[in-house]
Amino acid sequence: MKTNALAPRAPRDLLDRILDTPDLANVVKSLEPKLLHQLLRHCGLEDCGEILALATTDQLTRIFDDDLWTSERPGAHDRFDAERFGVWLEVLAEMGAAAAAQRLSELDFDLVTAAISRHVLVVDMEALLVSALVVDPETADDYVGHDFDVEAHTRAVLGEALDDALGIDLAGYRLIARPGGSWDALLGVLVELEHSHGDFLGRLLKRCCDLATEWIIDNGGLYEVLSSEAQVDDDAAGARERRREREGYVAPSQAAAFLELSRQRRAQDHVSPSYFRELERRVERPATAPAFEPKLVAFLESLREGGALPAPRRDLLPAAPADAGRDRFARIRAHLLFVREHDEREYARRTEELAYLANVLISGCSLGSRRFRSVEAADAVLATCNLGLENRDDEAKLPASLGLLGVFQRGWSVLHTEVSLYVARRLVEELAALRCPDRWIKAQLQDAGRRLRAELERGAPWRAVASLDVIAMLDPEACATLTGLLGECPVLPKGEFFSENQEIESVHEFARSLPRRLRAR
Repeated sequence: MKTNALAPRAPRDLLDRILDTPDLANVVKSLEPKLLHQLLRHCGLEDCGEILALATTDQLTRIFDDDLWTSERPGAHDRFDAERFGVWLEVLAEMGAAAAAQRLSELDFDLVTAAISRHVLVVDMEALLVSALVVDPETADDYVGHDFDVEAHTRAVLGEALDDALGIDLAGYRLIARPGGSWDALLGVLVELEHSHGDFLGRLLKRCCDLATEWIIDNGGLYEVLSSEAQVDDDAAGARERRREREGYVAPSQAAAFLELSRQRRAQDHVSPSYFRELERRVERPATAPAFEPKLVAFLESLREGGALPAPRRDLLPAAPADAGRDRFARIRAHLLFVREHDEREYARRTEELAYLANVLISGCSLGSRRFRSVEAADAVLATCNLGLENRDDEAKLPASLGLLGVFQRGWSVLHTEVSLYVARRLVEELAALRCPDRWIKAQLQDAGRRLRAELERGAPWRAVASLDVIAMLDPEACATLTGLLGECPVLPKGEFFSENQEIESVHEFARSLPRRLRAR
């Protein structure tokens, strides 16, 4: 699943106004990378070369950490997006080969290696030939004591791939373009690197060559390697994960592990302590220079007016209902108010805990068939914490020392047990007993029941949700409700997140009504 799709292009007049901003260079350099990234996405990366030229290397690195990695689903391992890097490379090249080469030489070396190796195959032809002869002794014997053409024999060993691919000799290596790569932009930057950053290019090409040689020997030849997707360098992924942890992000694997532990009652949390230890070691960034602060504030306000940036973050506390209706967040609101009034340091800790939990949901959990948005994740965390407070044994007490991680885990466990598993068990029983005169529908229902039973035994009924579409033929409303209730994060029919036990009771009533609802008509 792509995680970094671009928003529609902003009107050109917004970009023109941005470029007319007084002292734009210092304003851009003072932006948080996340805000700068939002600006680039809103205006269209391809049109933002002039803004990009003003960004610092640190800003670019942190933007790349977000923009150049994708995952198939929340909780899955992030993979490097080579196609997206190609777009960035072309935009950087428009700044001029010298400027683009300078930027590449300043970026994280592992990141650059992973990026370049996905666009070009770097080989040492003679060394590769020797490797081919060594791994095939019978071939080597044919040439013992004979003079032969290295280039001709290399072609014989490696096949016709060299004839079909673009390539160039550079710094003692053969560079062969991978299919779909941004060859023209890359070539100009690499040639400039040889001219102005020779040592860096030498290290880069040697590292890429080592990776390529291993792949060629292990995968049977050059053609197979050129036509396959190279794996992202683990070092690049690890360095990126460490940088993101310092910024408050949660790795998908850690987020998924935390949520799985939280589903198990009284499970010890081994994941979040390391996050908060790192949080305590963070060094605060220096504040924006006073000379630029008014300009920065005005600049951000103009971006919000133009729709390039969202409105400022809302207050930590959920808003109380404007009417006299039921307050679905009464417990978590009371807890946060109590802590804010009695202990400012603990309130700051609650802020960090809620941010951590929201990041966990964004990184490691799906909402329906997509990722959580930031506002949705914040709402889901507050709702789950409210549910957790209602299900505490000592819920009448609200001490300032009560942490929200355990409260969230309690609510998440209740959701898993009393919503996901409860509804799944009821549905499995009903699908097994259901009688249907239509043989095709009956077969589909039985297959859905088997899939759901298998995933229920694994404790993950949401993985079988896609197979339940057939239920819409019997009762479309019930099918839509079941899809929400059996999600990885269950939601009520109105799309709201569970926050109280009485909402769970209404779900139990719905589950008990399934025999009547799904009766064939």
